[in-house]
Amino acid sequence: MHFPLHFMTTMLALVLSYNPQLIYSTGFQLSVAAVFGILLLTKPLKSLLEHTLLRTLQSPRAQLSNLISVSLAAQLATSPIVASTFEEVSIVGVLTNLITVPLSGPILIQTAQGASSLPFASVTTPGVPLLLVGLFYAGCIPPILAGCVFPTERTTL
Repeated sequence: MHFPLHFMTTMLALVLSYNPQLIYSTGFQLSVAAVFGILLLTKPLKSLLEHTLLRTLQSPRAQLSNLISVSLAAQLATSPIVASTFEEVSIVGVLTNLITVPLSGPILIQTAQGASSLPFASVTTPGVPLLLVGLFYAGCIPPILAGCVFPTERTTL
């Protein structure tokens, strides 16, 4: 759990240091909130679901609790931004995600394969600045070192 959170915060700091104006982008805010929500809330929500609403289910409980908890975590984390920006919040979003998330993978793959075969489906770009590539890889070093240096299990004396 610690490595993804360290990695996310490091990359967030690097991206914002490169372009601080992103903080005003609603899409950026929603993406960051959703990822942090998923990282921080999924595990406790999954446990809560499995011990309450889904406790009577046997086999599909883990798969169902994964889908619901990830969707609910992202929804909870992004709801304040959605409410303040759009002045409404979806109540059925978590339920519709139970249907759309499993279907989205195969649909996305088929769409991407079909679209990539179209003429002019891609264009040549001048490339990514070497500095940005270096910043990305430099940003990977602190969380990797933190995962090696700091133990994930803490013992009390």
